[in-house]
Amino acid sequence: MARVDSLRLRAGQIFCACDVDGLPLDLDSLPKEASLLRMALAFSSSVLAQVLTLSILPIASATFRPVSGSLSWPFMMFLTGAALAGFPASYLLDRLGRRSAFALGASLGLAGGILSAFALSERLYPIFLIGILWLGMAQGFGLFYRHAGPIAGRTSGVVFGAGALGAFVAPFIIGTLSEISGPLASPLILMVSGVAHLVTLSLAIGLPNQQIEITASSLMVRRPTMLIFFTTTLIASSAWLGMNGLMARSPLVMMGCGLSLSLSAFAMAAHLSAMYWPGFTIGHLIKRFGGIITSLIGLLFLVMGGVGIAYQNTVFGFTLCLTLSGYGWGMATIGATA
Repeated sequence: MARVDSLRLRAGQIFCACDVDGLPLDLDSLPKEASLLRMALAFSSSVLAQVLTLSILPIASATFRPVSGSLSWPFMMFLTGAALAGFPASYLLDRLGRRSAFALGASLGLAGGILSAFALSERLYPIFLIGILWLGMAQGFGLFYRHAGPIAGRTSGVVFGAGALGAFVAPFIIGTLSEISGPLASPLILMVSGVAHLVTLSLAIGLPNQQIEITASSLMVRRPTMLIFFTTTLIASSAWLGMNGLMARSPLVMMGCGLSLSLSAFAMAAHLSAMYWPGFTIGHLIKRFGGIITSLIGLLFLVMGGVGIAYQNTVFGFTLCLTLSGYGWGMATIGATA
């Protein structure tokens, strides 16, 4: 008979309560290499799901235009979900540990991918919006992989390198599904996005359940002045506004220039991958020039990339501009929060 650990039976704790033969009760005892591999693969599948969703979302939204009007409500719901998940994700990471937090986010992504794929195929617009909202909430949790632990140096390279690999797998998946399924490619791509979140879920359950202990010393942090606070908030808000506009319009612009869905997905993959590069490349800039100057440089890169997109008609040009804008967004947001 299996032994049940009563300390494990509490709401929000995601792992088996039974002492399963052959599996250690204490997953925190996993070697660091195994934990790093799980973290890298989970982040990779999370980024893959993000690229799949954002590459197809503007096109899927256009099919509902007679119902939705000129506004891209699905994209707005995706961003709303990501914003709504921000506080719960940070709270759960600190209080319940990363295993529970990331598993919950991946569960939302799995449900959102299945629901949005079904709604798109059946032309159920309100249900489609709910599914996209859940996918956005999953992405809100996924953004916290960069804060999930002490990742620096070689370790950060492994995790973010896996994320870049996951991003560039997406165009091949989209191209294959487009050739095989034709008009049904969009629902299938959303379904595969949900499956990618399922992979994230299976990996997140096995992560060590590190929690943050808040001590008195951790609360003694120097607060910025109101001028710095409002300046950095304005810079970060402008970066998010510019990035959202690019991600909502770029796939449609590339399709209007005759690029295939897989080629436009490649450019979007480069953009999303570049968003994470500044996390381990601009530390020396922040130390030398400060966070505000660094974020302003990033905002300039974002504007340059966004303006340049209007003059492009090749996959190379779109990829270059989107990569520059993605890197600029990363610089602006990291510099603003430094």
